[in-house]
Amino acid sequence: MAELTYEVSFEGVASPTLRAAFADHQLTTGPGRTIVRCPHDALTTVIARIEEFGLELLDVRLVAEHPAEGGDSSPDG
Repeated sequence: MAELTYEVSFEGVASPTLRAAFADHQLTTGPGRTIVRCPHDALTTVIARIEEFGLELLDVRLVAEHPAEGGDSSPDG
């Protein structure tokens, strides 16, 4: 089974405090927004954390699908 990766963006550029709250994920910033990259199993936690900080959630996007480690990535499974 493949591992799904998501990008979750919220309004504003992350302060050092926010960066620390998402330290276990990759963060990037752009004009007026911060993007958190996370695996599927962390998606609900990332969204909840954004809401706990009172931030405006802008977008949730599936960006990559990676073969599971040690799994068979052939079409026949």
